[in-house]
Amino acid sequence: MAQLTQHYGDPGVPLVVEDDPRDAVTAWGTQRARLHEWLAALPDDVWDGPTRCEGWDTTLLVRHLASATQFLAYTLRWAAEGTATTLLEGMDTRTTVASAAELLGTLSPAEGRALLAAQDRSVGEALGALGDAGLLATAEAPPGHMSAHLVVRHFLFDSWVHEYDLMVPRGERPPVDPLEVGVVVSYLVGLAEVVAADGGSATALDLRISDPVARIGADASGGIVVVTPGHGRDGGAVVEGRAIDIVDRMTGRPGGVVTGDSAALTVLDRFALVLST
Repeated sequence: MAQLTQHYGDPGVPLVVEDDPRDAVTAWGTQRARLHEWLAALPDDVWDGPTRCEGWDTTLLVRHLASATQFLAYTLRWAAEGTATTLLEGMDTRTTVASAAELLGTLSPAEGRALLAAQDRSVGEALGALGDAGLLATAEAPPGHMSAHLVVRHFLFDSWVHEYDLMVPRGERPPVDPLEVGVVVSYLVGLAEVVAADGGSATALDLRISDPVARIGADASGGIVVVTPGHGRDGGAVVEGRAIDIVDRMTGRPGGVVTGDSAALTVLDRFALVLST
């Protein structure tokens, strides 16, 4: 997030998602298992095909996913030891992310699959060391210091969106998993509210998702963004649309129709601008 204000130290990113922290771990596991299965079936000779990320073919996007997963395992391992890492402080999403991925070097499809699988095993080991209680320990993601379960959500959002980036150009789409949608969209709308609050223009939001049917509220009053999966915000600015279309709009990707109150759509579009700057 090139222009995102990072939040380090106490209290870290002012974001609370009011659901079970273990949901993030479950959603991470199902999404990554599905991604590995799809990549395993993708013929080697089409890995140089386009994705929705301009200038990134499948090989480069998998290299990015492996690099991001490597960092996730790193920060979770330190969180299990009681240390909050600061490696991403001052990062720029375009230069830092690309440079980190380049450190992994040129990968063949077989090497990409193997590396991604190895990094996922490292994440699994780190999550095992954390345990359920450790999901509240402080770890690190691009926005700064957050509870470990929120950090998992951040890297799940990245992986979830990139799964579409890989599949859509090939005329495919992943199945819609309601738990994954809840974890990803709740985190993203919360982060969008943090960005809005940092800019002094936070607006309570009421997301009404049509596919899968879900309701998510977010409010930045009191200096902390509180997201309530399963419940809207009374009087909040409304956003309506399919989950993937809302996420596409929030990440600056072309997608389907998203409607709602202008104040709410402004929050989404400002967030997309931050991601693309």
